[in-house]
Amino acid sequence: MKIMLFIWLVITSLFGQETALPSALNAWKSLSYVNAATSAEELPHASLTLNSASYIGLHNTPKVHYVTTPTNEGGTVSYGGMFQIQIKESGIYRIALGNPSWVDMIKDGKAAKSIAHQGGPQGSGIRKMLDYPLESGVYILQLSAGADSTTAVMITKIK
Repeated sequence: MKIMLFIWLVITSLFGQETALPSALNAWKSLSYVNAATSAEELPHASLTLNSASYIGLHNTPKVHYVTTPTNEGGTVSYGGMFQIQIKESGIYRIALGNPSWVDMIKDGKAAKSIAHQGGPQGSGIRKMLDYPLESGVYILQLSAGADSTTAVMITKIK
């Protein structure tokens, strides 16, 4: 019962006011839980599903052994983690994130370059959105320098 109350409190705090979202982000309001990986060995257990929002658990930065050095590692009191995602079709993908963590999309040890960065719709619970041109393959989403141990994330193809 306590877990259900906790989930309800988190969801209501993330979404506060009802906001109309673009159709590509409709899944933002139906979250499943995924705990971040702290090492490459844990990545198969920290998979994100395309077009599905996930409520994610992050770890204290010193406990995370990133695959590549993050753009901004953060300090000893920040949070981060890694997730694996399968991209089946090349295109432009948007990462929607509920907090202002730093984001790196890694494939074969190299970081993809974002082509757009913006805030989320007012009252949606989305703090920032980043767009990346991605080829098919397995990517590692690295989050770092976060102030929160939990947030929400969603990856969707926009073009």
